[in-house]
Amino acid sequence: MKLERKYLNDYLQECENKRLSSHTLKAYRIDLNQYYDYMDKNHLEDDKTGIGSYVRYLNEVYEAKTVKRKLASLHAYFCYGEYEDLIDIHPLRKIRYRIKEEKTLPKTIATDYLKQLFASMSYSGKYRDIAILDVLISTGIRVSELCSLKKEDVDLHEGLIRVHGKGKKERMIYLGEKVMESLKNYEKNVQKKGEYYFTNKFDQKMSEQSIRNLIHKASDHAHIKLRMTPHMFRHTFASLLLQEEVDIRNIQYILGHSSITTTQIYTHISNSQQKRILMNKNPRDLI
Repeated sequence: MKLERKYLNDYLQECENKRLSSHTLKAYRIDLNQYYDYMDKNHLEDDKTGIGSYVRYLNEVYEAKTVKRKLASLHAYFCYGEYEDLIDIHPLRKIRYRIKEEKTLPKTIATDYLKQLFASMSYSGKYRDIAILDVLISTGIRVSELCSLKKEDVDLHEGLIRVHGKGKKERMIYLGEKVMESLKNYEKNVQKKGEYYFTNKFDQKMSEQSIRNLIHKASDHAHIKLRMTPHMFRHTFASLLLQEEVDIRNIQYILGHSSITTTQIYTHISNSQQKRILMNKNPRDLI
């Protein structure tokens, strides 16, 4: 029995009733319509041959992360079809497939580009944007963590920020001299209302996309052709600390990795040790 396309809208409506995010709903709609388009175009069924062909197609066109997401969307849809007795059996459960994964090194930003970026921004008068770029390269925090910073999380007197990481785990990160200067200039020249530390023109929490757009505009203004992303600042932060011979365990602790194994190791790193690292070997101070 084939899970007909006519059931797709009912499934998406049920997902919406479960209050899934608009982002997730959009991804489901795109992924499942793509599946049906491929199967219809090639006259394939929901069986080993058909789905095997679809997986091979995905592996040829997309990166492993995207392939996994698209197959996860399909898996959830088949679960719905099986539960509602629209199909006899979930077809993916009987099919073995492989996702082609390529090992790629994290993309970093060359030091010359960073110098060029900050030199260009220093004359812009955009105190908030400068402070955001400084925080990203000085602390290695995730863009989601940066957006979630609240005023109470930034303590310039002690020279540290409280970061709310994955799994609601908090960590304290000490700040270097240059980022401290940027944050003081930001607080002095940009008076903002609301609870969040970095806000948009409406005094609302900044979105992750707005941070990406900010970086793109700053790199364009500096005439840098490299397409920078917030995560590249995180990778660069770690790479520069490694070049300064900072122990990898300290770096992983500062980055806030969430695996049990790494967490057990990082709990033994003292605040004084981290403070010494980020005060004396902060990537921003090397630029």
